[in-house]
Amino acid sequence: MKDILSALRILVLLSFFSGCFPPSWIRELPERPESSSDMTLKGTYSKKLPPFSPLTSVTYKENQSEKLEFSTSEKSFQKYYLREIEEKGEIRRIQIEGSGKYESRGNWLLLITQKIKKEESVWRDGKQISGPEINFLETSHKLLYHYDPSNDSLIPMIYESGYREKPFGVVEGTNTPYAEDELFKISRRNYSKKEYQGHAYFKVR
Repeated sequence: MKDILSALRILVLLSFFSGCFPPSWIRELPERPESSSDMTLKGTYSKKLPPFSPLTSVTYKENQSEKLEFSTSEKSFQKYYLREIEEKGEIRRIQIEGSGKYESRGNWLLLITQKIKKEESVWRDGKQISGPEINFLETSHKLLYHYDPSNDSLIPMIYESGYREKPFGVVEGTNTPYAEDELFKISRRNYSKKEYQGHAYFKVR
């Protein structure tokens, strides 16, 4: 009986913590941001993602690229994700394109994705041997980003890649929602430097 009660306590704690993180405020804009003027973005922002090749394999290589393109006229954006996995002479290519609108308040940017297109194919010797398999999805995915005008960069509050989120990121260094204090700046700076599982987007044009 004690073992059952202990197991139940663990389950309750796990469900509690999983429900608290990530916090809900990373899906909405602040009412009163610390920075005064709202931003309007234009151009292309890209992640710095080095190639990946595990030490345990000589035949496996992986390349990824991610970028955001903003239009000022309609406050819209396009999000592009490309992942190529090369193994034993074959390349599996995964492309994801998201589109939607963005809203801003101070240095905070909320990306609201409305449509997602996913395409997968397999290539060998420059020729497509499988696919493409194409899927479309209507969505209302929201994620909060922070803009730093000093280096023209954007970073989401949690790690996200190809619309797959993981429960860690800049938000871990915040005590107060939307506070751009020293703790937040340290967390933002540290996650901006990450190469493996890169978080930040930098202006390229």
